[in-house]
Amino acid sequence: MNKYARLLVYELKTIIREKMTLILLIYPLFMLLIGAFLIPGLIDNYGETAAGQEMASLIVIIIFAAIAPFVGSSLLGFSLLDHKDENTLDTIRVTPLSLKGYVLFKTAYVYVLTANAAFWTLFGVKHLSGDAYTFHGVNLWDFFSAGDIAVFALVAAAFTPVFAFFLAAISKNKIEGFAYMKVFGVVAIMPAIIALEPLQDFRQYFLGIWPLFWPTKGLLVDVGLLEHAHNLHAFWYMAIGIVYPLALSLLLFGFFERNLD
Repeated sequence: MNKYARLLVYELKTIIREKMTLILLIYPLFMLLIGAFLIPGLIDNYGETAAGQEMASLIVIIIFAAIAPFVGSSLLGFSLLDHKDENTLDTIRVTPLSLKGYVLFKTAYVYVLTANAAFWTLFGVKHLSGDAYTFHGVNLWDFFSAGDIAVFALVAAAFTPVFAFFLAAISKNKIEGFAYMKVFGVVAIMPAIIALEPLQDFRQYFLGIWPLFWPTKGLLVDVGLLEHAHNLHAFWYMAIGIVYPLALSLLLFGFFERNLD
């Protein structure tokens, strides 16, 4: 365990030295402040109807739920690209850790950071926003318990290696990786459209190709904000939200490893 403890200290120092990854690490704090104070003010000032404000607020909540896992996966992806730029991955292959062991270690601790960020982003906005998300006398955040948010955070964080391995596999360096991240950043908020009425029936499952759809929809079904006859039980959304990203991660890691050869 000592070698992993020393490795963890080294990795944390690397994150602090690297401005890009440091920004990604503290990004959830900015999202928390925006969600708790800025967006409620905009909705209150510019929303034309209570129904419109409620739908806008729900979409905002979904976006906040999706953003932390995307940021965490980008953090891991850029860390792998950093090693790729410095040609240190081949060296790691001949160490006692092995490449797979090292990547698994990095994935594990970034998973913890991502789950933590996802939880505190939502939990923080819930408690700091006051009555800003209240419509018809009901605060949307009252539907979300700490347990609901914790389960979501643990499941959604399984997305971490998916985009990370994809980013590291297709990018030649960090500059190219940053360009890909900006392009796919738009896709990161795709789960927001699951709140739209036309996507409440069987058509919702077309969105299932994006891994974050499953835990996000599972959370909203579990708390009772999205109810429809075509919905699965919340448990199955969460179960798929774990199994599907893990399968994709294994596939994409193989792609990443082959691209190093």
